[in-house]
Amino acid sequence: MLDKKIPDSDLRLKKEQRIRLKDTLGEVVQGELPLKYLDKKPIIAVGDVVTDTLLEQGLKPDVAVIDGKTRRGPFEYDNLVEFPTELDIKNPPEIIVRKAWCAFQSAIEKDEPVLIRVEGEEDLLSLVAIVLCPLDGIVIYGVPSEGMVINEVSKDLKEKSWEVINNMIEVNKGV
Repeated sequence: MLDKKIPDSDLRLKKEQRIRLKDTLGEVVQGELPLKYLDKKPIIAVGDVVTDTLLEQGLKPDVAVIDGKTRRGPFEYDNLVEFPTELDIKNPPEIIVRKAWCAFQSAIEKDEPVLIRVEGEEDLLSLVAIVLCPLDGIVIYGVPSEGMVINEVSKDLKEKSWEVINNMIEVNKGV
């Protein structure tokens, strides 16, 4: 049985899990978000290129997560707009910090768009977004040289995400 509660520690990705995370579960698209997804709620964007692509399309995600980088280099926005609420967290590479769960929970509950700025790396935070996102919402993240991966949040997708999370290593327990 999977443990499906918010961890009370930071989590570190095991080396053998990296390969599993390279498999994309959602639809991969290049360019704009297809029209069939525009009425989904919430729309959660994880990554700078994804967020910028949606903003260029005139679509402000309900939750956007950025770290100011793409392919480990700096990212310059063409259209970064103000979000009514902005949250800042520190999240090292290959880690999901406990505070990220709180930030996502708070962001998803708001009735206005939220920008989560990450000092560090936001890649693994798509897992948190998936397990906390209401069913039928979408979580979008980018894959370099491939495009955007659109994940329609379902029970099955949540289960697969919890499997990865539950196999991570606990660090900084109780912090």
